[in-house]
Amino acid sequence: MHTPSHPRTHRHPVLLGLMEALRIDLIVVPAAFVIATVFWLIALGSQLPYSIIPEWAFSLWGVVHGLNVTTMGFDFSLAPSLITLGVWLFFASGAKRLVAGMTEEEAGLTDSDEEGWWKSIAIALATFVVAYAGPLVTLTLLLGEAAMTPYGLVRLLLMLLSASAAGYLWVRGVDDIPRLRDVDPEVWEAGDHLVKRLLWGSAILSILIIATGVGLRWNELAESLQAYSSPLSAGVGLLVIQILFAPGILFASLAWIAGIGVDVGAEGPSSVFHSMPGPVPHVPVLQLLVGDYPAWTTAVPALLVLLGILSVIVGRAHARQIMLGSWAGLGVAAVKVFVVLQILALFARGAMGPVGLSDFGPSALTAAAAVTAWLGLGLLVGLVLTRLSDMQYGATEVADEDGLEDDERSFGWTADERGAGAPED
Repeated sequence: MHTPSHPRTHRHPVLLGLMEALRIDLIVVPAAFVIATVFWLIALGSQLPYSIIPEWAFSLWGVVHGLNVTTMGFDFSLAPSLITLGVWLFFASGAKRLVAGMTEEEAGLTDSDEEGWWKSIAIALATFVVAYAGPLVTLTLLLGEAAMTPYGLVRLLLMLLSASAAGYLWVRGVDDIPRLRDVDPEVWEAGDHLVKRLLWGSAILSILIIATGVGLRWNELAESLQAYSSPLSAGVGLLVIQILFAPGILFASLAWIAGIGVDVGAEGPSSVFHSMPGPVPHVPVLQLLVGDYPAWTTAVPALLVLLGILSVIVGRAHARQIMLGSWAGLGVAAVKVFVVLQILALFARGAMGPVGLSDFGPSALTAAAAVTAWLGLGLLVGLVLTRLSDMQYGATEVADEDGLEDDERSFGWTADERGAGAPED
């Protein structure tokens, strides 16, 4: 006897989106209260009332998303980008599950909506805005002393929009997007592989530059930590704080290499071409921005060009793939890298603490463009070198084709084998 399978119940996409937003709320908000409580216990717990804990929690919740908050007389709008990245991954995963659910709902439909590819992104974004951004803004305004600046709202909406788009692309790709689906798949594949190399290479280059700066100015950094009552404890605490801001610091390093520089208050930008006279707070990574630089640092932007070249030519199969993708593949890679760097640029700039850091970070308008331009120059040079190498190989390939097999045999066989295999007269 055949037992019918249980009918599957389908939930409305809006309800699915609300559930995903609630899931993120239940993770992020308690975590903010835990961190605020730890700060209260470690810092000034004996002197501050309990009421400061929710204020700190909602302030932290807001600043993670790029909002401008004020607490204890200090302005904060520089997001701890490592935490921000973690929350962004929550959004992207939620959008992925939402799009996957909607895709399963539409699997049985025979008529596909050519213009409805954006609906999944719109539903994910709308539910995140209503169920997450709405309570976030309200509670941060009322309890976290937030200020609704246009820059903060742009960062919040960009975070939600980029995560929703990433979740959609994670599931559906670009096959449903009218103009992008017409691009040759080889071009997309070449661009994807190139983007991964560029981003990982940029991160490694930033770490090497910072490590070099720490090595060259180790004495100055050690003297800076002597300003604290316990240099060892201060060094450990500052290291933890700098790790929380690591993605923004790495992008600021790229902006410093590209020559755009990093603004520190009203002193102007500090870049590879011009150092800032100072002073700055006693934070190791900030100490690298002041003082005179060696003359050879003016050639550091060439490292970005070299990174672009190596991203193309390292690996024979990879270089061949980039050459087949041609200029269109480089264009796809450059656009994707610029989008990622521009988002990083927006979250790497803001106010942090006292007046001296009221305007801190790389330029939100030009830094990403400058870094992409240096990398793009390297990509162009790398593709030209690959094409020239392929042309040289192609020129000799035909000439050697007829004698290649005989040459390989003559060098690959022993004398006895050649004699045994030779035809008799």
